[in-house]
Amino acid sequence: MRRAMCLLILAALLAISLAPAALAITGQEALFGGDAPIMDGNSSTGDANQYPTLKLGDRDGADSTAYIVFMQNRLIELGYLTDAADGYFGENTQKAVMSFQKNNGLPDTGIADAATQEKLFSDISTLVAMVEDSSTIGGVLTRVQTMLGQWGFYGGPVDGMKGSGTDDAIRTFKAYMKRDNPSFGVTPTPEPTATPDPNGAFNDMPVVVDMPLNTPSNAYEYDETITDAVLEYVDGAKDFVTFRENVQEGSTGEEALRVQTRLHQLKYLYANDGVFGALSVRALKYFQRKNGLEETGVADAATQAMLFSAKALAGEEYVFPYKLTVDVSDQRVYVSQWTGEKYEGPIYTFICATGKKGTPTPLGTYQAGGKACDEWYYFKEFHCYAKWAYQIVGGILFHSNTMSKPGGKPSNGGLGYRASHGCIRMKVEEVKWIFDNCPQGTTVVVQE
Repeated sequence: MRRAMCLLILAALLAISLAPAALAITGQEALFGGDAPIMDGNSSTGDANQYPTLKLGDRDGADSTAYIVFMQNRLIELGYLTDAADGYFGENTQKAVMSFQKNNGLPDTGIADAATQEKLFSDISTLVAMVEDSSTIGGVLTRVQTMLGQWGFYGGPVDGMKGSGTDDAIRTFKAYMKRDNPSFGVTPTPEPTATPDPNGAFNDMPVVVDMPLNTPSNAYEYDETITDAVLEYVDGAKDFVTFRENVQEGSTGEEALRVQTRLHQLKYLYANDGVFGALSVRALKYFQRKNGLEETGVADAATQAMLFSAKALAGEEYVFPYKLTVDVSDQRVYVSQWTGEKYEGPIYTFICATGKKGTPTPLGTYQAGGKACDEWYYFKEFHCYAKWAYQIVGGILFHSNTMSKPGGKPSNGGLGYRASHGCIRMKVEEVKWIFDNCPQGTTVVVQE
């Protein structure tokens, strides 16, 4: 009896001593959420049921496991996807999934089901990587992409694959050339033909009956067809005039867009919007430096002659005022500054909290989506708020620590540790610095 009583007392004491720890764990899980499956490209095992089905039109949720980003990074690694990872399951991602499935013995549905993702994230030695289609090398589409890219009409990869980017470039080139020849490379609308009288006529000859015709207002339609007129320039039978006018800060329109598109393809400028602003000037100056030209920031005749030539040297990375590096090994954000030829720094170091091992922040290099809100951002899934949310990729954001309602001051709890669902949590004043000083497209490197 005495022994049983002692055991009961000991059990009660242990329960009391362990209760705070249990409460602390419960509170932490309530704040940061439970673990989700680890999406690791080097993992050769795993339960296929851990992967959600991903399909066309899906997006990664905010501060949630970046399933699509992880998948896109893996497809890029294997050579199936040439676009950057962005957390959106678009047409190019669908095509990449279909190609991967076909090459790896899976039904090529274009839907990334559990079986597809299990195979995708298995050991790389067991996978079939993308094999270049040799039939496209020197093909018509490859030649068109090469030259339209060189002349500033196409900013995508030269891959011999038809897509919306290539189609848009062909239409843009045709419309551009109409200034010299209004009927360049297009098929004129057929002339209306006489309509015979259905009741027959004298000596069985057709009788023309007057009737109104629906004549299109534009006699020509510019489409994505590769016509002989286009190929005359692409294959060098006719010379394309590369220089029309100087492009400088404040320039807008076709010529500004063409210079920007070529700078984008050569990886100097991220955004090509037809407005030649300060970022465009900064990128152009770096192009001029790399290619032995005077750094004027003006795309004059000499600069455009080099820019639109096959001799133009490409840049190493897009030019922005700053570059952000997130290191998950020490939970810090490092800010480097552009000097005119490279990024130097860090000029600032910010403490942060990245994703837990069960909900990791996806490693890689991304062009940031930029401001995701005005000041307050609401996470619907977790019913909480944060300040100064800035999109890195998909649903992965820089933001302050969270709170239950807007208007308060977030604490700095959890910073310096792996604590989030994937987002980068920071001090309010430091994440606001990123929000205010880093334009859309800024390079963000997540490493360990």
